[in-house]
Amino acid sequence: RGGSVQSHLRISDKPISSDLIPVGQANIIISVEPMESLRYLNYLINDGWVVTNSKPFFNIPDYPELDKVLNEIKSLKNHVLLDADIIAREIKSARSSNMVILGAASPFIDIPYESLESGIRKIFGRKGEKIVNLNIDALKAGCEFAKEHTQVGSK
Repeated sequence: RGGSVQSHLRISDKPISSDLIPVGQANIIISVEPMESLRYLNYLINDGWVVTNSKPFFNIPDYPELDKVLNEIKSLKNHVLLDADIIAREIKSARSSNMVILGAASPFIDIPYESLESGIRKIFGRKGEKIVNLNIDALKAGCEFAKEHTQVGSK
C-alpha cells in the first residue's frame, strides 16, 4: 500500500509484439488514486479515457492540493472521477472499491461486460456465492456510475 505501481494490459485479436504500451497509445488509464492517474497521461490517446478514484493516498509529504488534482482530471475530455470507497460502502462491501473502479472502466474497454462477470465468478467462486455476489454488485455499481455520469451508451 502507498507505493506507485504501473501495469500495462494489451488486448487484441492480432499478435502483440510488446507487452508495453507506447506513449500516446493507451485507450484508457484506470487508477485507484487521482494523482497517479495524472502521472501517466502522456500514455493516453487523444480521445482516451481516465477512470480514477477521487480519494487520494496522502503518502508523500508534499501531496499537491487535492482540488487542483481533481480539477485537472475534470478538465479532461473523457474522464470518470468517482469516490469508489463510498460506493463500495453503500453496497455493503467496503473492501471492493477496486472492483467498483473496474466496473466504472467497463463501458470503455473492449471486453464484454458478461465476460467480466464470468471472470469474477471464476476467480472468486471458491470463496463462496456471497463473495462472488459482493464483487459483482461492486462491478455493477461502478458501471452504473460511469453510465450515469458520462455520455456513454450501454455496451
